Amino acid sequence: MGFDLSGLNPNMTRPQPQLPESWNRDDWTNEDREMHDDYMEWQEENCGVYFRNNVWGWRPLWHFVTSICDDILTDKDVEGGSWNDGHKISKTKADRMAKRLFKLIKNGQVKEYEEGYKKHIASLKQEDCDICDATGKRQEPPKAGAGDIECNACKGTGKVDDFNKNYPFDEENVRQFANFCANSGGFRIC
Repeated sequence: MGFDLSGLNPNMTRPQPQLPESWNRDDWTNEDREMHDDYMEWQEENCGVYFRNNVWGWRPLWHFVTSICDDILTDKDVEGGSWNDGHKISKTKADRMAKRLFKLIKNGQVKEYEEGYKKHIASLKQEDCDICDATGKRQEPPKAGAGDIECNACKGTGKVDDFNKNYPFDEENVRQFANFCANSGGFRIC
């Protein structure tokens, strides 16, 4: 699962290239590849058209953004950014968010936050494995609980990493999001 953000009125350097309605991606011709590459290049040039994060990257990014833009975003906006239901952020808010993010990137606060976040994530202790009840041996899948088979979740140790270690945060993702916001003309979260 991911979060796909589409610009409502993005700044464009050139018109969007047309793609065939359906491609058999296992049987691309050279022409298909050229069209695809042209489309991907266009998308990079027009960073306000589309921004995507998988759920792991989006959650900490959105948490950071909402905490530093709490005077820009409403409670409804904050909640809307947690779901894929098409919530819209206006151009005015997107522009204000971008300015704030660029300022924090420039003055080093985002890098400082990233370093603190990574330290915190690294400090998280391992937890008891729920799949095997921390015994290192589980029941035959799909059942969970102690059993006779080596647990594939903990590899027989009875311990697993804290789930929060799955959620990365880095300054580059913030920079890409800020660029998207600045060039999106407002956006929809799907």
